[in-house]
Amino acid sequence: MKKIVALFGSRRKNGNTVSFVKAILGYLPKDECDIEYIFPQDFKISPCIGCGNCFEQIQCIAKDELYILQKKILDSDLLIVASPVYLHYMSADLKLILDKCSWWTHTLRLQGKPTVVLSTCDSNGHRTVIEPLSKIITYMGGNVIATSNASQYPERLNNNTWLNSVSIEISQRIIRYLYLPPQSNVFLEEYFLQNLLFCEVEFVFKFLFENVKNSGENVIVINENIALVFFISVVLNLKNQYFFIF
Repeated sequence: MKKIVALFGSRRKNGNTVSFVKAILGYLPKDECDIEYIFPQDFKISPCIGCGNCFEQIQCIAKDELYILQKKILDSDLLIVASPVYLHYMSADLKLILDKCSWWTHTLRLQGKPTVVLSTCDSNGHRTVIEPLSKIITYMGGNVIATSNASQYPERLNNNTWLNSVSIEISQRIIRYLYLPPQSNVFLEEYFLQNLLFCEVEFVFKFLFENVKNSGENVIVINENIALVFFISVVLNLKNQYFFIF
């Protein structure tokens, strides 16, 4: 039995976002999938205070129920994250959950977990949730296998032809990835290489500065230039060249 967790940014258990997700999951074999729907009000999660302790202790220090939600996500075989469009972005409830899991971006904690990213809207904001949310999931190590937005105008939520077509396509991807080992993708690998690059450069800078801190200003300048040359050489030797904006 494969475990699927559907995490909603909406508190409405009979709203458009839930209807969209259920339309997709309705095509999955019921005897092979155990589906759990999770709503923001199901857990007591305190606000993020920006203390940064989670990055050092690899867990939030707040005494709330976040760890229960995190375990459900990590124990799942596939994750669905769905949110209505609120002010051209995901809901505040979903953003809070992601903020509290932000240390996952430093450890790629989702480890290739297949993830479907969905949103619903009235008449605009068709990509203002699925695009940034897909990036966040990728930064957390997830493998986004499908994204879609269902709107009221143009009519999609109540358009059975469109809804069935999208639901069948996404459900087929879900079934395929449920039985595959964790997969990578080009976006996840790009993020990993960028993190690796910056870690290497940071290490070189620290090494150089620690070894010349008592040698005088001119030596430090020379070693800063050496570090810069090293940085450029690493960038140019990557299989795919990336451009960084500082």
